[in-house]
Amino acid sequence: MKNVSMLLILTAGFVSHAYAQEPSPSNSQPAENAPEVTYHLVTLLPQYRFLSTSGNPSRVGEYDSLQQSVGGDFSVNEVFFPEHLTFKYSATFTSGDDYYMKGQFTLGKWFDVGFDARSFIRHLNDNSNFAASVISPDIVRTDTIPADSLLGIRRRMNSAHAKVKLPSVPIKLFVKGGWQATSGLNQMQYFDMGGDAQCGTCHSASQYRNLNYTNRNIAGGVEVTLGPAKLTYQHEFRSFNDRLLNPENFFGATLGSPNDPLPAGPPQVANTPVGFYVHAVLPSHQTQADSLQLSMAVAHHLTFNGDVSYARTNNLYTNHNQNAFNADATLTWNPISPLRVIVDYHQQNLINDFVPYYFLYGDPSLHRHWTGLKGQYRLSRQLDVQAYYKHMNVTRSNTSLWPQVYSPNNYDPFMLVPSSSSNVLGTTVHFHTKEFWNIRVGYEWTGTHDPGFVIVPGTNNAVFGDLTITPVNWLSFTNDVRFDLQGGFPAVQRANNIYVETSSVTIRPAPQWSITGGYSYLQDNLQTDMRFANDAGVGLYNASLVPYKQLSQTYSIRSTYELKKHLGLGVNFAHSVAHSGFRPDLNPADYPVFPGAVSVAGYPTDLAFAQAFAGALGLGAGQVSEVDVPQTIIGATGDYHSSSGFDGGLRFSYGSYTDYLQPSLNGKLQSYSVFFGRTW
Repeated sequence: MKNVSMLLILTAGFVSHAYAQEPSPSNSQPAENAPEVTYHLVTLLPQYRFLSTSGNPSRVGEYDSLQQSVGGDFSVNEVFFPEHLTFKYSATFTSGDDYYMKGQFTLGKWFDVGFDARSFIRHLNDNSNFAASVISPDIVRTDTIPADSLLGIRRRMNSAHAKVKLPSVPIKLFVKGGWQATSGLNQMQYFDMGGDAQCGTCHSASQYRNLNYTNRNIAGGVEVTLGPAKLTYQHEFRSFNDRLLNPENFFGATLGSPNDPLPAGPPQVANTPVGFYVHAVLPSHQTQADSLQLSMAVAHHLTFNGDVSYARTNNLYTNHNQNAFNADATLTWNPISPLRVIVDYHQQNLINDFVPYYFLYGDPSLHRHWTGLKGQYRLSRQLDVQAYYKHMNVTRSNTSLWPQVYSPNNYDPFMLVPSSSSNVLGTTVHFHTKEFWNIRVGYEWTGTHDPGFVIVPGTNNAVFGDLTITPVNWLSFTNDVRFDLQGGFPAVQRANNIYVETSSVTIRPAPQWSITGGYSYLQDNLQTDMRFANDAGVGLYNASLVPYKQLSQTYSIRSTYELKKHLGLGVNFAHSVAHSGFRPDLNPADYPVFPGAVSVAGYPTDLAFAQAFAGALGLGAGQVSEVDVPQTIIGATGDYHSSSGFDGGLRFSYGSYTDYLQPSLNGKLQSYSVFFGRTW
């Protein structure tokens, strides 16, 4: 891939040389008499990047190609005014796997064609810290991934479009398409009852999984403009294709029957013979979609925008069909200059044709719709007030088929209600002057009726505010604050307080010098009832209002300086600290006696089981939920631009990631990029 990058850069250099050898008409006449008939700008900046890492690069270089490579920037801008012709192309290469390109060609209002291409790699670390022996002695663990392995996934996203206007009629035809590919290795963890034929022991596993799938879409349509109205129709074909075999593993027998009544414990599935089964299937599917959009000025000060779409999806793996119908409408009215009213309506419908094989696990249909009303009135030049209302409703067809993973305790199934609705009321006050003040404060209330999931709050109160102050032209300060108070959850006691604040200050000591500092703060305090369950015959433990806390802070500073339009200097620094974790009661003496623990789980005494249970809770309160990860990023750039058009400079970047709970993830990354080229 490095050779590909070099070939592209050499090609770019040849194109640039061609532009230099064949001057435009504007260069063949005296400057004072040259008509402005063409414009061109070509930039060629090849670079070479030196990269070094230490420790584990998975987190510190998560979105870095982690390659020493040839790259650079290249762009061409050509404008021919008499012909109304424009050509633009730009490309940025870090490596052969990490690049971005885009281009566009237009001919007046008659023809437009363009494309986008993006490729990048995301690295993930092996997350196999399972500690099965701490959780339970009857769990057999199989892990075929070496510790601290680096998993890389490459994504390529490409799109193109073309539009042409027919002569003498207000009609435009268009076509557009896209292609996305994902390939690489990731981690697959799963838990099954395959320890032995009769599930005398449990089994968990972690293994590599090859990814290699593509998404494609192509669409075409027509755009018609008739006076104040514009109507657009589009037909689209989408497909998903998985080109690799899915993994298969040994699964033991399960008990139960699809005709059994609702069990007292977790939902059971049909009897399954012992053997190897394919699992985690990525189903290939195809979709045909049609959409219609309308935008028009209905009357003076009254505009309407709406769209409706219908899609039909066929699952090629199971041959199940899925239909989707969506619609949106927005009406904006300005009866008088200070008043603006907006009414909007939306609906989404997902209809599935699927008969479930497993008991209580199916593919239900879902219907959503929400309506909003917003009014804004300008009391004076400096003061605006706004009020809004939104009603939302969700209807779930065949609610008995929904997976029962939304139980508050994962033991007694939490039956979903067929319909849920919520109402949102809010108001804001906005005060602003031409230069000095810009203040917005508001309050919002949400009330939910019959929440369908335990994670949906019954009520939510939010207070928010934004502030911008510019006392002098060289100083600006901003601050955004939001505080949410959630409560009234069904089935369990739960309260959640979320506070978010973001601030920044910008100073310009000189016209060519800018300094910006930023600070962000997030705190999430949650208290919730929890039920920690083992086998039904062993015991359950209820913990009331277990506290959870998440806290993160980020500090940043950025400075840019330009000296006499020739030397540019830039420095960036950011440091973030994140903490989180929950704290259940870890004292074995506080646990009740679990009858049957000796016979079911194999512990010598009930006290031994209680101690092991405390260890399992400690693992959940530590490595599972707790986070303590400071990160630092530093960047610097020096760029010298000569009067003859030559550019050269150095880019430096440094990153560090520290994990105090899993030190094996600690890593550092440094890169130096040397670039030299020309702009003309």
